[in-house]
Amino acid sequence: MRVLAIETSMGRTSVAVTSARQGEAARVKRLESVRGQAEQLIPLIGSLMAEAGLAFAGLDRIAVSVGPGGFSGIRTGVAAARAFGLAAKLPVVGATSFTIMAEAFEQGSYAKGAYGLAAPAGVSAVFCQILKPGREAVTEIVALPQADCAAFFNGKADVLSGPAATALINGGFVALPIAAPDLFPDALTLAELAPALDPARDLPTPFYVRPPDAKPQTRNIIARKDE
Repeated sequence: MRVLAIETSMGRTSVAVTSARQGEAARVKRLESVRGQAEQLIPLIGSLMAEAGLAFAGLDRIAVSVGPGGFSGIRTGVAAARAFGLAAKLPVVGATSFTIMAEAFEQGSYAKGAYGLAAPAGVSAVFCQILKPGREAVTEIVALPQADCAAFFNGKADVLSGPAATALINGGFVALPIAAPDLFPDALTLAELAPALDPARDLPTPFYVRPPDAKPQTRNIIARKDE
């Protein structure tokens, strides 16, 4: 199955495309900087497809990370995947960033028992989940203050991984060994997961966990002109 995978949820934008030919390696491109993500994503995908010698019509499906993570990054990735899918009449599937990280974590043979994943969720807040081998969810993905992470993870997970793991452990918020401290969701892992996703169930719908922090301003509102 030929899959285009798009991962933009946590600042390390990556895109990957798999080949339908047995033994041919997948191709992947990653942005070096988190700046200009929205502006660089489409050219990055175009460059990847050109190098692979593929037209979008030659794909079987598109996969996208739906979050949680940064609001702007999630919206950018999901919008691009939906647009390409609509234009090329392709099914589009979604996977959470935690599913992608869990798959990579288990591929690395780090998982012997229950493990925790943690990712930044804004100032002094963390997205958290505990899983068992086989990507079996012990908990839902939740957003917690750093101070509440000890009660969530300690005694329930054997190790901690993910983009926020080092900060939690070094800050004294969680007392667990760290494993794969540089673990991030990546498009290459998503591309490997994509054939098993169900277009009827695994929808390309943003998964934010919590509502956005931004709120409309209420001062200096200009009254509407009467019709």
